[in-house]
Amino acid sequence: MALEENTLLDLKQQSIRQINKSVTSDFVGNFSSSLVNFAISLYILKVTGSSMSFGTTLLIGPVLGILFSPLIGYIADHFDNKRVIILSQISCVILLLGYSQIFPVLGNGWRGYLLILVLVGTLSLNTRIFTVAYMAAVSRLVSEPFIQQLNSLEQSATSLANIAGPVAAGALFAFVPFAFFIYFEIGAELLVLLIVSFMHFNLVPSEKTEDNSSETMWQSIKEGLKYVRTKPLILYLIVAASLINFLYAVFQVGFPYLMVHVLHLANLQYSLNEAIFSLGMVIGGLLSAKLPGDRDPLAVAAKGLIVAGLPIIVAVVPLLVHLNDWVDTGLFATISFITAIALVFVNVPMQTYLQKNVPVTFQGRVFTIIMVGATSLMPLGMFVYGLLFKIMSPIPVIIASFLGFIAVGLFVRRACHTIARPERN
Repeated sequence: MALEENTLLDLKQQSIRQINKSVTSDFVGNFSSSLVNFAISLYILKVTGSSMSFGTTLLIGPVLGILFSPLIGYIADHFDNKRVIILSQISCVILLLGYSQIFPVLGNGWRGYLLILVLVGTLSLNTRIFTVAYMAAVSRLVSEPFIQQLNSLEQSATSLANIAGPVAAGALFAFVPFAFFIYFEIGAELLVLLIVSFMHFNLVPSEKTEDNSSETMWQSIKEGLKYVRTKPLILYLIVAASLINFLYAVFQVGFPYLMVHVLHLANLQYSLNEAIFSLGMVIGGLLSAKLPGDRDPLAVAAKGLIVAGLPIIVAVVPLLVHLNDWVDTGLFATISFITAIALVFVNVPMQTYLQKNVPVTFQGRVFTIIMVGATSLMPLGMFVYGLLFKIMSPIPVIIASFLGFIAVGLFVRRACHTIARPERN
């Protein structure tokens, strides 16, 4: 009995150390990526002056992610995750070093812009491989009670990095050459590589499964889709995650449109709202990390969706009643803050449930399918919301978004009661 208690205590301590390493690498990687991406955006706008060129750089990553999704899922499920992550980091560093040498030769103008497109595309592909391989390895990085905590703290680290990165890039862009951002990214990637190399990716041994090493990529895809079809709850979660990403466009497109073009708020007021949303994600991650490990993650996610949807209806108030600009700003900031916290309580529990319940040999493909659904519907949502806010009154669009979030929340809650509980029994 004493030996078993010592083993559990040692596993707990190792899990905590793994969390510290993982959260640190997550912050470093996301901070450098957000800094470089923001600098690239500023550079493209400076060189081309074209919003279309800027939009192309935003689109190329998701498109490549969709096109290469079968290969990414196959790699994550059929090869050692740590080796995949390390190789993706090494290839990223080599790519950046090559770019740093070629860019001064090509110089500014359209040749430099095309080179940046290649850089953005390949870096996005590397990031997708890293992300899927890492997510598929989480269940072996820490013991099961710590998975929720790891996911939550990583959410906070990512959100904090996404706040700090663009601020740092904006402050530095006018004073340092563009090459500085590339060398900074190289240093950050090397640091992440160093941290990952010291992480134990088999701290918790996975259950033995059938050998799938002889599968071809297309056979692997078929098996992955077959697995998802035989698991109705996972299929419902994929649908729910895709719908959430579609509805999320109300915050990405709708709220900025209302604040800038309808209510005519100042840029500072709009920026404060964006910062408050990111701050809500940071705090949401810290709060989610405190949740007991035995809480039903799907029940938490369902409640989180409903809470995320409720504040949206408040956005109609400034459209019906004339208020002071700062009061309007306060209303939108409150909506953003509450919604951001609630969305963390949606994303983290869903991810935790999948990592705990999907077999290790299928996690890469399942997460890839989810990413494809999210990646596909998010741009569609941005297009649809942009069109709706342009051609009709914003009030019915806001009401429809409010009802959409509530409906998806009830959908997940129903799936939790009718499918999840019978499966557990």
